[in-house]
Amino acid sequence: MAKASASFGRLCQRLWNNHHVSMRVKGKIYRAIVLSTLLYGAEAWTVYRRQAKKLHAFMMRHLRSIMRITWMDNVTNKDIFERIRLPSMDDILMRKNLLSPDRLPKQILYCQRSSGHRKRGRRRFHF
Repeated sequence: MAKASASFGRLCQRLWNNHHVSMRVKGKIYRAIVLSTLLYGAEAWTVYRRQAKKLHAFMMRHLRSIMRITWMDNVTNKDIFERIRLPSMDDILMRKNLLSPDRLPKQILYCQRSSGHRKRGRRRFHF
């Protein structure tokens, strides 16, 4: 989080505070630089609910800063994602995670036999 925050801070003066750059471009640059730094190696993480909430709060804090929206403006997170055209942190983590529910490795890992039975005990070896 510190590295991503540092990369966000480096772009603050030149990009985030520039009124001539559209929100769409700012969103693409945010996703390319800050989110890629934040989620580096996320495929190998085991993301727990508390960590996902921290990542989501980090993302919302920075997006609100980019768009100059305070909490007093009563703008929902969903509206912010629609304005800047970014997916939510949960969607990003689900796409990056190798074991999302629709992926083949998870289906194979957690599948059960639909029919048949197996004998009790260990397999007997024949020489």
